[in-house]
Amino acid sequence: MERTWRRRNYFIKKELQGRFIFSFFLFVIAGSFFFTVIFSLLSADTLTIVYKNYNLQLGKTPVVLLREMLRAHWIFILSGGLLVVLASMILTHRFAGPLFRFERSVERMISGDFDFVITLRKRDEAKELADSLNRFNRIMSDRLLEMRELADALGHQIEEARDTADEKKGADMDKAISLARRIQQLLGGYKLQNDR
Repeated sequence: MERTWRRRNYFIKKELQGRFIFSFFLFVIAGSFFFTVIFSLLSADTLTIVYKNYNLQLGKTPVVLLREMLRAHWIFILSGGLLVVLASMILTHRFAGPLFRFERSVERMISGDFDFVITLRKRDEAKELADSLNRFNRIMSDRLLEMRELADALGHQIEEARDTADEKKGADMDKAISLARRIQQLLGGYKLQNDR
């Protein structure tokens, strides 16, 4: 089945993605500068002759090469920088999207909703964490459902016992019934996967 929707928002977590894109861009620039410095140091004692527009120019190799490279290839340097930014945006999207999904899922779990499954895109990172959270939701749903059923059974047992007890024990049974109802009320506030 082919998907019919297109992603419109590539910046899911703007601060996180912006920080990574900027860091990656600085890393590439620093690496380029580092290799330029190494090349300059290795060729510092050499001279280069450049023949351009009927002019013969003589100069130190690092200076001449840097000047010619910037003059002739500035468009490639600029487009290369933009490609680095685009590539890092796409790469950061693969972990920023799941991080965003996990934050939303944890908020749902805090509010008592365990009736969901986290699904990630094919190339997203952190699929193991998504599987673990899905397993946690399933286990919590099963346990809360079992506690809800036990609280219901306990309430029914206490009501039956109250009907056969004397008056003093009946007051104690009323307290137990109210406690069992409170447990049922608390457990009823959860939305579980098995509640269908």
